Amino acid sequence: MEILKKDITKNILWTILYAIVTLIFVINHEIWADEAQVWLLVQNLSVFELLKHLVNEGHPAFFYLLVMPFAKAGFPIFSMQIICWLCSSAAVFLLLQFSPFSKFSKFAITASAGMFYFFPVIARSYSILPLLIFASAILYKKSNKNPSKYSIPYAVILALCANTHVIMFAFVFILGCYFIYDNFLKEKNISKQTISATTIIFLSLIAVIIQLCGTFESNSMIKFETTEIFQNIVNTLIIFFLNSVGLLYKSMFGKMHVTLFSSIAGFTMFVMFIIFHIKLWFIQKRMAVLSLLAIGFQLFIYVVSYRAMLYHTRVFSAYLILIFSFWIALLNKNIEIKGKFLNTKKINIMLGIFFLLTSFCGLHAAILDLLCNYSSAKQTADFLQQNTPQNAVIIPNYDAFSLAVRQSAPEKYFFSPYLGKELKYMIWYNPGVISDDMFTKLVEKRVKENSFKNVYILVSSFFDVQHLEKTLPKKYQLIYESEPSIAIGEAFRVYKYKN
Repeated sequence: MEILKKDITKNILWTILYAIVTLIFVINHEIWADEAQVWLLVQNLSVFELLKHLVNEGHPAFFYLLVMPFAKAGFPIFSMQIICWLCSSAAVFLLLQFSPFSKFSKFAITASAGMFYFFPVIARSYSILPLLIFASAILYKKSNKNPSKYSIPYAVILALCANTHVIMFAFVFILGCYFIYDNFLKEKNISKQTISATTIIFLSLIAVIIQLCGTFESNSMIKFETTEIFQNIVNTLIIFFLNSVGLLYKSMFGKMHVTLFSSIAGFTMFVMFIIFHIKLWFIQKRMAVLSLLAIGFQLFIYVVSYRAMLYHTRVFSAYLILIFSFWIALLNKNIEIKGKFLNTKKINIMLGIFFLLTSFCGLHAAILDLLCNYSSAKQTADFLQQNTPQNAVIIPNYDAFSLAVRQSAPEKYFFSPYLGKELKYMIWYNPGVISDDMFTKLVEKRVKENSFKNVYILVSSFFDVQHLEKTLPKKYQLIYESEPSIAIGEAFRVYKYKN
């Protein structure tokens, strides 16, 4: 009992240290478009309107519903960041206190890029996945040993996981199948609790399907494509493993390139990833199947749809499944792990090295965020608020990249030239991007239609500004240019439109 108390005290202290360090990054992080979109949606929509809109987002509802009360109550967007940070900190404590990993592996996972920076700092739905997945790992065995007490909490955690992000669909589905097999076929443990738990798991999966059915038709950014499938697979795997060790940021740091270190580290992680699943197969086959199919499902989505948007948070969401699989496999006392290949100590060393290879990416991203603007949206919004009249009309050249500026300047009127109405949040079915010539003509048309006065054009750094300026009539006067940004497209220029 004294040892347990010492462990709890030590793990609480380590968690507090982790929380303090990551909170520094959270406080210094500038909100960018994808984070702002979540907040703008829950601010402007009712629950019913949100559920109706989410098919256009391609995301299930749980994270939005979690954040919505704070937005409706008038809290600042920082409250959403705090929710994500708290979830990551709680996940670290669960890892330290309850996982079967060695101290080295626990440290490596905590110091990995996902847990050190991307999950606690980038405020998106991915941030709550570590807490949900680690909690499900703790409840997995308990629900089998004592289903009357733990099966429903376990099912609820899985249901929340499935409704946090669509990439967790296969993970929850497979665990639901395991639950049915263990309780109904293997142990014949048919009770109110196990029936209720099964119902919760599979109704949650049906809810995801209902919410997102039609996303491919609704969202112009998410397309189902199978052309050049082999090339897509290769490209996705390259990005998947190189993103985990750090693709250098572009825009303010030149063209995207991969260092020799990241190339070697990424290839090393790819080889280790394959070895891990071979080891899992010999340790506990069902965890090998879970990891291969659940991560394979994510990779399938990336290959046919998301390959151009394989962000770090998506990569590390897949690694969470690997952590879950080894967590359960190493808890299995009925399997004696012997020999050089299946040595528990060496498995932990390999896991530690695997996750430590990503830590440079997290440290690099965190330092950049401290030293530079992740997004220059807040800076640009401050300029607009201080240097434009109260009745100013802000017209972005691309709706999506203006979202963080829109969120940071709530009293300003943003007008989408594509939608022909006020821009309150992004709707992904509109084309969004047109040629520079057509954009200037569209602005002229919208200004005339609406008799706008005091018009300002907001231009994202995602576009070729020099080419745009050649097409702009002389009535467009550059009045502001923000500092560069880490996030692509999140630096801005403001032009005054001379009516």
